[in-house]
Amino acid sequence: MIQIDLSGKVIFITGAMGAIAEHMVKRLSAAGAMLVLIDVKPEHEARQTLKSWQISDQAYFYHSCDITDSGRLTRIVNESFERFPQMDTVLGHAGGCGLHPFATTSEAEFERVFRFNFLAQVYLTRAVFAQWVRGKISGHLIFTSSYVARVPHTQIPAYASAKAALENFARCMALEYASSGIRVNVISPGNVAAGSSLKVFDQDPAYREFVLRVTLGKRNSPESIADAFLFLCSPLAAEISGQILSADYGSGIGNRL
Repeated sequence: MIQIDLSGKVIFITGAMGAIAEHMVKRLSAAGAMLVLIDVKPEHEARQTLKSWQISDQAYFYHSCDITDSGRLTRIVNESFERFPQMDTVLGHAGGCGLHPFATTSEAEFERVFRFNFLAQVYLTRAVFAQWVRGKISGHLIFTSSYVARVPHTQIPAYASAKAALENFARCMALEYASSGIRVNVISPGNVAAGSSLKVFDQDPAYREFVLRVTLGKRNSPESIADAFLFLCSPLAAEISGQILSADYGSGIGNRL
């Protein structure tokens, strides 16, 4: 088995208290990385959760933040770089949704879902890239997308559209910042048996039937997504940029017949 050592590396993670993120945090911490964790959950609750995950208090810094608040997010990014000037890996993992059919979703709710899943990632990118360019750091930004960015589904139009925008944005950034030594990649899970994916799977029979048929009746485990992040954060992925790693158990094939 390949052993990945991330000792000495600092990794910044948004959406760090989620169901998939639990396994990302565990994998990255076990590999030796220091973690800067961002989530909307209040700090005292987050610390209790991290303790239950057996993450040492010395292995992370935590900030409570709604990442759609660009001002606060930028301040946290700047403070994190003051503490860790050479931080070179950032995971834009925050995202998710429930079912929101277009006809019954208000304009405000549609915009909220889109802002959370796309524009907040733009805010993160702007703040982080400013630090990397200023410090001449060859950084690596990794987003979490979804196979629905490329395989349309009903009842999640704002979410699917936001993820499609995110994947294109990531590739644009990989091109635009290549001369600065900055890499951008995306991990695109299929239907994961955790988090918002689980919610949609449970609530939408047509979606559930499609997922089970295309993936031979199997669903992504959150551990498999964490392993994909561990790989991209490691030296094994040092020459990968502008790519979408589809850890989706075949969901992205898109055969709906």
